[in-house]
Amino acid sequence: MALPLHALTKLKPYLKGEVLSLGYPDLTVTPGDIEKLFGYKPTEFTKANEWHGREDPLPETFELFDHLGAKLTVVDFTPDRGVEQIADLNYPHDLGKFDLVIDAGTLEHCFNIGQAWTNAAGAVKVGGHIYHISPMNMPNHGFYSLSPTVFHDFYSQNGWHCEMKILARPMYFNTTGRFMVTTEHLVSCLARRNHSEPFKMPIQTKYLEKMERK
Repeated sequence: MALPLHALTKLKPYLKGEVLSLGYPDLTVTPGDIEKLFGYKPTEFTKANEWHGREDPLPETFELFDHLGAKLTVVDFTPDRGVEQIADLNYPHDLGKFDLVIDAGTLEHCFNIGQAWTNAAGAVKVGGHIYHISPMNMPNHGFYSLSPTVFHDFYSQNGWHCEMKILARPMYFNTTGRFMVTTEHLVSCLARRNHSEPFKMPIQTKYLEKMERK
């Protein structure tokens, strides 16, 4: 799980208050990136760079969040860093309520992804946000690669506001229709919760439109 520069730039206005991360969110950025974006020099670092295939130690996430006035809670199924609250997201959990929930690459590793997704979305306060950065076409990275339509359909059909971008290189993409890709890409999605109504499971847009034409 990691937050690259694009993710931190996107999240900058929302890194405050109560924040929940699904898994420990490593910062795959340089100290210079942190200084330029947030105006301070990191003093604490981790060795998680080895896991991410980077040479230099990575800035410590808790230091950044503390600097920004964000209280970070991390949930995971194993105490990988020793700071996690333990929960297997494959099963129902009440994780509490947060201003921001971060999925920096966790849901695709949960076999029961629908349950894990509703656990995560259910932890967002009304008026709060959830942020995903997920693989779109990365075979065996996790159990799943996620199409843009799953973000659009889940959030729009539940009355949330959702905005997306495809990361890797500039390309055409269709929110709900078919399109071709030739290399690995990520989906970046920020969604805002507008009400506290129970979630409903979405119908894929192309089939929903077919039903509505009848």
